[in-house]
Amino acid sequence: MRFTRTRRVVAVAAAAGAIGVGFAASAQAAEGTWTVTNTRGCVALEKIELIGGHDYMAEDPIADDGSCAYGIWNNNTGEWAASNFPTTSPSQSQWVWDGPGESLTVCVYATYTGYWVCGPSN
Repeated sequence: MRFTRTRRVVAVAAAAGAIGVGFAASAQAAEGTWTVTNTRGCVALEKIELIGGHDYMAEDPIADDGSCAYGIWNNNTGEWAASNFPTTSPSQSQWVWDGPGESLTVCVYATYTGYWVCGPSN
């Protein structure tokens, strides 16, 4: 059976709608811990926890060779999520609100590579 132009447009629209639904479903918040590695010496955990009914994110360096920087990037604003980011502190950051409508990600910088590596967005 040959597709008419109308049927082709409907088929393409249906496929695009299915893809859109898949992306919408995958954008759901998820609690957990992910490892973000720039080099062996610059590694942090991206932690997401439910606190008081809302998601919060923290970065927690687990390897720091002295050439690293860490931060939580706000994808919505294109800026760091808090005024103290980026930081070279090897200690866990404060928890940053990552509630509805927010898209945050933990990023790790290494002087040796000269670039940032970021974890999954939430």
